[in-house]
Amino acid sequence: MDADPYQRPLLSVERFAEAVAGAESLEDLAELLRTLRRRHARERRDSSLTYQELAEKTGWSRSAIAEYFTARTLPPIDRFDALLEVLGVAPAERRALASARDRVEENRRREQHAAAQTDSIGRANRNDSRAGASRPTRGPWQLPADTGLFTGRAGEVRTILDLAEHAVAPGPGAVVISAIDGMGGVGKTALAVHAGHLLADRFPDGALFLELHTHTVGTPARTAFDVQGTALVALGVAPEAIPADPDARAAAYRDRLAGTRTLVLVDDARDEAQVRALLPGTAGCLVLATSRNRLKALDDAEAVPLDVLAHGEAVELFCRTAGIGRASPDDPAVPRIVRLSGGLPLAVRISGALLRARPAWTPHHLLNDLTENLALAGLEAFDDGRRRLPAVLDMSYRHLPERARVLFRRLGQIPGPDGDVHAAAALLDCDPKTAGRLLSLLADHSMLTEQTVGRWRMHDLLREHARALADSEDTSEQRQDALDRLLHFYAHVAQSASVPIARLPRSAPGGPAPAHVPDLTDPEAARTWLRSEHRNLDAACAHAHEHHLDHHTVALAAGLAEILITDGPWTRALEIHQAAETAAGPDRPAARATALTNLGRIRCLIGDYAGASDTYARALDLLRLPQLGNQLGNQLGEATVLTDLGQVRYQTGDLPGAVEVLQRALDICGRLGNRLGEANALTNLGHVRDLMGDLPGAVEALLRALDRYEQLGNRLGEATVLTNLGHVRDLMGEWPGAAEAQARALDIYEQLGNRLGEANALTSLGHICCVTGDYPRAAELLEQALRIFQQIGHRLGEASALNNLGRVRHATGDYPGAADAQQRTLEIFRRIGHRLGQAYALTDLGHVRYSTGDYPGAADAQEQALHIYRRFGNRGNEAYALNRYAATIAALGDRPRALTLYQQALAMNRELSKPDDEAISLEGIGEHFLAAGDPEQARAHLCRALEIYRRLGMRLDIERVQALVASLESE
Repeated sequence: MDADPYQRPLLSVERFAEAVAGAESLEDLAELLRTLRRRHARERRDSSLTYQELAEKTGWSRSAIAEYFTARTLPPIDRFDALLEVLGVAPAERRALASARDRVEENRRREQHAAAQTDSIGRANRNDSRAGASRPTRGPWQLPADTGLFTGRAGEVRTILDLAEHAVAPGPGAVVISAIDGMGGVGKTALAVHAGHLLADRFPDGALFLELHTHTVGTPARTAFDVQGTALVALGVAPEAIPADPDARAAAYRDRLAGTRTLVLVDDARDEAQVRALLPGTAGCLVLATSRNRLKALDDAEAVPLDVLAHGEAVELFCRTAGIGRASPDDPAVPRIVRLSGGLPLAVRISGALLRARPAWTPHHLLNDLTENLALAGLEAFDDGRRRLPAVLDMSYRHLPERARVLFRRLGQIPGPDGDVHAAAALLDCDPKTAGRLLSLLADHSMLTEQTVGRWRMHDLLREHARALADSEDTSEQRQDALDRLLHFYAHVAQSASVPIARLPRSAPGGPAPAHVPDLTDPEAARTWLRSEHRNLDAACAHAHEHHLDHHTVALAAGLAEILITDGPWTRALEIHQAAETAAGPDRPAARATALTNLGRIRCLIGDYAGASDTYARALDLLRLPQLGNQLGNQLGEATVLTDLGQVRYQTGDLPGAVEVLQRALDICGRLGNRLGEANALTNLGHVRDLMGDLPGAVEALLRALDRYEQLGNRLGEATVLTNLGHVRDLMGEWPGAAEAQARALDIYEQLGNRLGEANALTSLGHICCVTGDYPRAAELLEQALRIFQQIGHRLGEASALNNLGRVRHATGDYPGAADAQQRTLEIFRRIGHRLGQAYALTDLGHVRYSTGDYPGAADAQEQALHIYRRFGNRGNEAYALNRYAATIAALGDRPRALTLYQQALAMNRELSKPDDEAISLEGIGEHFLAAGDPEQARAHLCRALEIYRRLGMRLDIERVQALVASLESE
């Protein structure tokens, strides 16, 4: 391979046109893209765009870009056009390239269609999943593994493959839907998954597996709203970015799928409404929906009713499941076993697995055993949506060793969807090695499925059977003891895992630890465990709350607190912490204070500052009770609440109140020697000093916080401080340093997957680009930030990005666009009660009105802003607004008053060490003397302003003032 393939000689115009006209394969198209990439670099005398740079320009993943340039995936039409635009391809050439892409796609479709028509039935009957298409090369691929035992269903498979042809056909059309219905255990999901794997190469944007659990025993049914949230995470949306509003979430789901070729498998739908809510909004996708109910009202769907297997197919499935040489279709016992199993695939496969697990048995032995059991109990009818096969399940269960039987019964008690070896060890009260051995044994007997490495799931019917067995064979005390061990394990480990990833101080969990726990001292390992167990922890907490297990409810909510903040959803976090507060009750003040602290943090995140303030006040009252106040853990809890309360106060404009509570938090943490608590208090204190105009004091506090975070290895804390430090350096006119700090913060946020942090850093970088005159880059960064904030539902961030975007539009002469952005900003700030934010928007709205000649309107907005700044002691922004207000007063004709205002602003800006705003004041004073006929005073002030602009590198301001000075010197 060449060291740098993008340094190869470029094709001539004629040769390139020939290559475009002759492109027939995916490799031909990828070579054209690589040529365009080299040409782009040559034309701009720059290095080739890296995959990462292309990803940033398009908003796609780096891996997706790589797939397009290495001939592993055909770019969808919209993405191909976007790539050509980024690479600077002229319109005429783009049309030829688009034709080449369509030609390649048509060739691939013909090949795939021919292969599918020829091989689909044979592949289905041979059950050779490896003969199917390769796995998609981009996007989420959530389908469970295909089974090598898939048998029959040739007609149904052919129907789905034919439907896929319509889904991938070019041009407009409806979303293609296949509604697979039938009784429980009939193999609906198996068919959909098998067909999905065969269709993998036709859906390059991936496959979603959306489980609704309508008939899942022991797991609450999921709504389409819940599943949309899960799908959005798989499609790349950060959990905290998922909208809480149902319409917004549905729109975000459709938006993510728009223009893609994605396979969507909706499993176990309750009715047509659920499926409709999960349909993509545009053509190009195939939806496979399974349901026990016939989805008659889905008029656009192709119905695929599924019955039990034909007798011959069921016999084949049994023989293959039993293993090579263990059973023959000619053995008279085999068709009788299949008939006893009712042809239901689940029952047939379990029967075959039982024979396979008993090497000494023949089918005749199995038949006798089955017949005996059926005589005793019989099969329950499959007509109530919860159809069970107790005889077959008992056959499997009775031949397990005693310890494995106990574990089987215990596993039915897990509230969540799956479990690992440590959860099994907690249930059985044994060591993980023993539990792992027994889990493998259960899997060998088809009683469990290892869905992913180390994570085991029990089939719905088996779970129900396990619970029924536990009810009949175990005492209520035995069942409750096992559940208590499991819930204690989940809560203790979740709380322990939260300690290394928390940005605010957390105490280690109290009480005795479980006998066996995973090592989660490493932050990444801790975060991974919490994310893997999130659904189990949530289900465990819901179970505890529903069954009034108050101690477990409180402990599990505390364990979930950190991961809910970062991964959400915040609406669920509110429910969990409110349940924990209720469960704690009046007799457990420390636990109730913890629940209130976590609840206040979520309320603050969603912008409910009044609710957060009230919640924190209640937590403080509890932590200061005489019986709690002297305990070390509760002193630390008080410091944490005070730090959070400081954030609420500065967000609502109470800067002196914020300083007071933050200083108290800092004092407590210093006395306790808690470096993390000190770092958090210093970070918030630095931000408040910034708002109060004490920029040197802000830098001092932030650098102290940064030092502590670096010592602790707290990456999230580092990024938070760097974001704030970059903002302060921006205000001080130190733009290279500001940009460096924000870039470092952005890098950390991206590594951690923290979308909110990314958006904040992008907003700050956009502002810096605006100030230094790089308006196209500023707009690009701010629009990225705005999209993230809107996806998250973070209104404060959305307002900040809009405010800065309005400044960019103003600077580029788009006054209507600027006014619209600032008006929208003002509305958001008013809606969430952010007074200082209202002042920011009013200041900039006044500046837009000034630029359009609406001087009375400008003065009105600026006077409102100044009133807010002065009320809250925000001197830095007051000085900035004074400059704008002075210009407006001058335009209204009151030049003496304007001069006084400029001089006030100049004194404040010098005191606050704000050189860029100092230069604006000097320029305004110079213009005053110029208009007053005093050229010497005008020249002196303008030259001082010019000196500052040059020092700061403010190109446009330099040009403007240079022109004024030149006009004076020419007179």
